[in-house]
Amino acid sequence: METAAPAPTPASERAGRRPRDMALSMLVLLVPVFLLVGFYRYLGHEEPPTIDTTEVYGSVQRAGQFTPLKPTDLPQGWRIASATFTGGVLRIGVTAPSDGAMQLVESAQPAATLVPAIIGTGGAGGAPVSVAGTEWQRHDDGRPGERALIQTSAGRTVIIFGRATDSQLQRLAASLH
Repeated sequence: METAAPAPTPASERAGRRPRDMALSMLVLLVPVFLLVGFYRYLGHEEPPTIDTTEVYGSVQRAGQFTPLKPTDLPQGWRIASATFTGGVLRIGVTAPSDGAMQLVESAQPAATLVPAIIGTGGAGGAPVSVAGTEWQRHDDGRPGERALIQTSAGRTVIIFGRATDSQLQRLAASLH
């Protein structure tokens, strides 16, 4: 008994496609994506939302370790981007126009412990700065390219740091009540 050799299969349809066909297919898929993004921007949804800090400040008050300072009356364009309270440390992320990104850190930990943990051991202390009648210690380059303002009082250490201008750091410090 003889077995017949399998008949040759016709070339698959995919083998006959050209790169041009693939490019046209991708274009058909990308056009709706660009239209959706454009429509989203047109409606004004570029601005990220501001975080509600009520629950985080409630957690700080329930912990009873220190009385937190809250940023109030921030200028137009400034927003609170994040808020957490873990391990006795309150962290509030704040953004300002012109790429100003800062973090407000508050804790009952002494400055000798908190400052190296937050901004590092590098950098140098600068001249004291008076902001709204409160004395702050300036600190430069604890982390490369970042500035910090540090204020200690009875039972609380406050650090404002980030890649922001001196005036932005001082404006955030002045808003704390």
